[in-house]
Amino acid sequence: MLASALVAVALTACGGSKSTDNADGTRTELTPQQERHLKGLEMEINKLNKQLPMETGDGLTLTKMELTDGYMVSTCTYPADSDLEIDNSPESKAAILQTAGAATVKRIKDLNIGLKYIYQEEGTGKTQEIVIPPEEM
Repeated sequence: MLASALVAVALTACGGSKSTDNADGTRTELTPQQERHLKGLEMEINKLNKQLPMETGDGLTLTKMELTDGYMVSTCTYPADSDLEIDNSPESKAAILQTAGAATVKRIKDLNIGLKYIYQEEGTGKTQEIVIPPEEM
């Protein structure tokens, strides 16, 4: 599944700031270990963004990844004539987390951040999202 592949690409290494914005708008003070993990995640995302845009399969192109508002956000585009189905169901979210693997999910959960995937249809401005809040990680 693409969404879990994007998580895996971004989280190949870990290693900050003193606090992080949570998905619910609050701020959490980070431990030194969490600061290292957040810094590593930010570095990996920056490294990945330098390689974008990147074809990811199924007609999708990863155009941006960022940490914002308590989420690791991946933005992809797809052709307007595509039959891509974006399913924000609990089953899809569970499949994303399972495919990402326990270690990856733990790393994200330990930072109290969620996952958000934004899919933009090329030329139409239409967007769809899959959102996994931290409490569902």
